[in-house]
Amino acid sequence: MTVATLLSDLDALSTDDTVAEALLALAEDHVSHLPVLDSDGRLDSIVIEEALRAHPDSEAPLGSLMAGEPVSIGLDTHVFDAAHVMRQHGLSVVPVLAGEGEYAGLVVRQDVFGQLAHMLATEEPGAIMVLDAARQDFSLGQVAQIVEQNGVRILSVSTEDDPGEGRVRVTLKLNVTDTARVRHIMTHYGYHVVGSFDEAEGDLEERAAAFLRYLEV
Repeated sequence: MTVATLLSDLDALSTDDTVAEALLALAEDHVSHLPVLDSDGRLDSIVIEEALRAHPDSEAPLGSLMAGEPVSIGLDTHVFDAAHVMRQHGLSVVPVLAGEGEYAGLVVRQDVFGQLAHMLATEEPGAIMVLDAARQDFSLGQVAQIVEQNGVRILSVSTEDDPGEGRVRVTLKLNVTDTARVRHIMTHYGYHVVGSFDEAEGDLEERAAAFLRYLEV
């Protein structure tokens, strides 16, 4: 899944727009950032609400503001990579470029993370279980086999490496509402269960939010 399917209908700003006009656009769009295009329609910069509010001249054109190289992604950028870029740079929107660097549009954080949550099956009924294992002993195939041989289906899986410690952490979304039996089985096979989010512990929206907070995306 690439960001090409998530382009927003929000408009970019122009270098001729003023600081005041930019602040109004940010408020209307409910975002903290917007891309700025030059007279040729190419990406010039990204404005930040906090910086605009601190600017002494509300009538100054955006083209007169000092700006570094703007962050951007390509149309073929995967949703996971887009989420990483937005989190890394603290962006509420990120510009999307096509071909030879032409401006193609922008994606909004809410849409990117919503698609990410959908891909991780956080909206599906079921529980979440987190395993920890030594990297050299870990086999995703073995984990899937153990789980599914016991009548449980894996809806999604994500892994996190800790090279310094030689460990890997695996997050599984399962099609069961209670992880007690699966936790017991995985412990028997030497996996350390470091967390679980059973469906009984809260409603679906709360568990999806907890899962995304855990992943720190």
